[in-house]
Amino acid sequence: MSQLNFEYTTDNLQKIANNVLERALQLGATSAQIEINENIAGGVDILNGNIENFETSYGSSLSLQVYNGYNRGAVSVSKINPQNLDEIITRAIDIAKHTKPDPFNGVPEASLLCKSIKGDLELFNPKVLSHHDLINNAKEIEHFGTTLNNKIQTSDGASIGYSQYSFVLANTNGFNQGYQMTRYNKSLSLIGDTPEGMQTDSWYDSSLDFDTLISNQSLAQKAIERTVRRLNKGTIKSGSYSVIFESGIAKSFIGNFLGAISGSNLFRHLTFLDNSLNTEVFPKWLNIYEDPFIKKSSRSCYFDNEGVMVQARELVKNGSVNGYLLNCYSARKLGLTTTGNAGGNHNIAVTSNFSDDIYEFAKKLTTGLIIIETIGHGLNMVTGDFSVGASGLWVENGEIQFFVDNLTMSGNLKDIYKNIRYISNDYSPNSSMQCGSMLVDEINISS
Repeated sequence: MSQLNFEYTTDNLQKIANNVLERALQLGATSAQIEINENIAGGVDILNGNIENFETSYGSSLSLQVYNGYNRGAVSVSKINPQNLDEIITRAIDIAKHTKPDPFNGVPEASLLCKSIKGDLELFNPKVLSHHDLINNAKEIEHFGTTLNNKIQTSDGASIGYSQYSFVLANTNGFNQGYQMTRYNKSLSLIGDTPEGMQTDSWYDSSLDFDTLISNQSLAQKAIERTVRRLNKGTIKSGSYSVIFESGIAKSFIGNFLGAISGSNLFRHLTFLDNSLNTEVFPKWLNIYEDPFIKKSSRSCYFDNEGVMVQARELVKNGSVNGYLLNCYSARKLGLTTTGNAGGNHNIAVTSNFSDDIYEFAKKLTTGLIIIETIGHGLNMVTGDFSVGASGLWVENGEIQFFVDNLTMSGNLKDIYKNIRYISNDYSPNSSMQCGSMLVDEINISS
């Protein structure tokens, strides 16, 4: 059986969007914005060689925002139906009549909008994957995971999937553009056994191009490596230690920074980085770049979720905050101009000053802990204080000694950012956040 196909071309969606916007103005709206999209997805989950789940789906949706002056009304429907558009528009306009006027509402000014799509970011890379292809790939991933190392007890499941997305965004200031995207993913979770009980770990890869995913065997070997390193277990005393945050954890700390400089937190004053432009937050050697124009990257785009032009820029320059992440509404609230970040940040790259894998990086740590997992979301965004569960690998004399869990890690993000000593370049090549493992001095660890 072949994959499903989109029911509409981009041109078809643009025509529907234009009709809705014209009709909204005729029915009394002063301005409006619409997004129409289609989504196709499929995938298979395998456990112990058997199909646990197999899905193929198609969905479409239409989201309309209308403005009556500063009053805003919004309606979303889960299926595109050109026959009932008047009903949707009328409902949105009626909602707007009953909402409180907000002078910061409205579609982007025409001067801020993306004028045309230039170049090809190669976001749409369709590949026909039959049910047979998906099943065989998932089974092969699991087979490699359970046969390449005798320390692996069994599989906790392998999966492979895909999605295709087509959308158009339009507003009454003359913007009407859209494009299509693909995404592919595969993952494997494994179980190993120890005298203290079972341990599990996993690995995954995701890409807009199926052919750039890591091989099934490489994926399995990475999942095996991550699981096996948990099987030699030890304990440590509570204390303050130098710590390496493995790449996935390091990214979450950079993600917290991006949240702290986002418009919704800034205009509500719910961030520990309030009024932080030009404030030194990181070491002077550290820069953070945002680039929406990286080919085949999941956070690349031609325009943001409001149709505003996007641009490559430095969010952090020489350790200091050089820009915020703003959409139109938050920018107006702050008396600033949108940065083209409606929908969030784009591709992020963090300066690295070390080049090698986690084992070589451990030699820089000498004695301390490599954090490989955190549990919970104990962050106070207003103060920057955090406390989360953690597990990791204990390092002595630059060598990994054993695995340790049931830890609590606490501190303040401002201190973590200032105390970053090294960042490696060991991030996944398909990652939209290029931030490797991070060595930080003096983190409180309770066991």
